[in-house]
Amino acid sequence: MKNSIPKTVFLLFYLGVFFLFSCSGSLLDIKNQTYKSYNRNNERGYVVSFKLNDVAVVPKSVVINGIVQDISEANKIGDTYQVNVIAQTTTIHNYEVKLDKKENGIYFEKNSNIFFQPVKFKLITD
Repeated sequence: MKNSIPKTVFLLFYLGVFFLFSCSGSLLDIKNQTYKSYNRNNERGYVVSFKLNDVAVVPKSVVINGIVQDISEANKIGDTYQVNVIAQTTTIHNYEVKLDKKENGIYFEKNSNIFFQPVKFKLITD
């Protein structure tokens, strides 16, 4: 019985350290994260922009003000992504806005796993 307690404490310590390092490794360095609202041609939404230096991860979608928009390769210009997040439109027939209860952020894929990172986007006003 005495040997099982130190082994359990030792195991819990290493599991805690592993969890700490695995969580900190998932935080990405996202720069120049901004968004700007638009209202043109019967369409309203946001233009979201961010720079990502890590090429090992692939951004899959962005969440801004509760609206989710998928990210495609066409949204990438160099190491910067620019995504048009449609909030309302009458020009695209049967378009449905995807909603998410998550805070503003980006869904990423790395090693076939999807994870979400909250991002504080800066609002740009004209």
